[in-house]
Amino acid sequence: MTAPAFSPAVPFASLDAARTPRPARWVGRLLLLTFVAAPLVLVFVPWQQTVRGRGQIVAFAPTERKQVVTALVGGQVKKWYVVEGSKVKAGDPIVDIDDNDPGLAERLDAQRKFLFSRKDAATDELAEQLRSVKAQEQAMDAAVAAAKANRDAAALLVDVSRQARKNNEFAATFEKRRYEMFDRLFRDKQFGGLESELSRDDAKAKADRALTDVTRADAELKRAEAAVLTADSLVLQAGATGLSAVALAHRDLHRAEQNRFSVERELQEIENRIERFKARFVRAPTDGVIFRISANAGAGGQFVKEGDELAVIVPDATDRVVELLVDGVDAPLIAAHMEQTGRGPHVRLQFEGWPGVQFAGWPSVAIGTFGGRVRQIDATDDGNGRFRILVEPDELFAGDRWPEGLYLRQGNQAVGWVFLNRVTLGYELWRQLNGFPPVVAPKPPDKDESKPPKVKTK
Repeated sequence: MTAPAFSPAVPFASLDAARTPRPARWVGRLLLLTFVAAPLVLVFVPWQQTVRGRGQIVAFAPTERKQVVTALVGGQVKKWYVVEGSKVKAGDPIVDIDDNDPGLAERLDAQRKFLFSRKDAATDELAEQLRSVKAQEQAMDAAVAAAKANRDAAALLVDVSRQARKNNEFAATFEKRRYEMFDRLFRDKQFGGLESELSRDDAKAKADRALTDVTRADAELKRAEAAVLTADSLVLQAGATGLSAVALAHRDLHRAEQNRFSVERELQEIENRIERFKARFVRAPTDGVIFRISANAGAGGQFVKEGDELAVIVPDATDRVVELLVDGVDAPLIAAHMEQTGRGPHVRLQFEGWPGVQFAGWPSVAIGTFGGRVRQIDATDDGNGRFRILVEPDELFAGDRWPEGLYLRQGNQAVGWVFLNRVTLGYELWRQLNGFPPVVAPKPPDKDESKPPKVKTK
């Protein structure tokens, strides 16, 4: 084979043949420019702010959360009416506890009957004392009225005595003038003794009797005035005597009332003891499911003390919420959104056991998630830098209705994405980088589920 001849027009033919084609170079330059410009362009891309949190299903009302059923009285476990997983209604019996004293019921009933008889007697005594008080008050009013009537009569006698004295004074003056006239007619010789000595003496006697009548009238007036004073004292005495009798009657009435109150208090104590004795039949406080029966009270014949835990019941929840724990750097955003809009932001939820796909920033393409809305956010953290938010159901899209309580129970784990404002991707990256916590919060201790629940009082 003949070698190609050297051509002076192509000095490096091999290098020229191995050179990158011009279109490939343009494509490389375009890719390099795209790689450099892409971050700058993405900074201005719209982005949906989301806050991610983990939590579980709980009941919003505290009365619908797990409740501990405790023993209200001490005694011996006689019979269990339920087992773990039993469905109960409010008031259904759970366990029967016998008192340590087998004859306590009969004695309590006997004491109750005896106290009822004492109460009846005390009630009768109280009624009698009330009648006695009324009688004493009426007697006092009657005695005071009689004394006042006597005083008024004595006052009238005073007026009569004064009028009689005036009459006697007038008669005494008349008789005195009559005597003087008879005496002048008897002594005056000018008239030749027109009146006899006998007539003069008779006039003198009548004048003396008239003076005596005036003196007697003075005595009667003083006696009448003294009678008025006596009547006044009798009025005061009747009032004082009546008040004393009424006070004594009121004292006896108060004693009867205190006696009745004392009996009622003892009766209430017996009633309380009877009710506590009836509390040996422990009943379900609400509709729900028996979650756990305490091992220390499970065996028949086991002795329990007042306040010992007997069972744990999970009530039927009518208002379910999801409690999510979010970081402290995200909690202010949720609070600010609620303050600005006046309502909680929308939340997409993925429950444990329901497969789903969630794309942060695009809630419309989420698959297998459920809708919710933030109801409230706690005012403080849980001690580890996380804040709890409560999420209630919210049907924003089709299929957002939560599963029934039979399948979605309290305690089911959940993951939630809280959707906030629409911002640029650059702003969100800047927020995430600047809001990175300077100190890592301590990890919360793991709960040891193998340990039995502590004894609690209801």
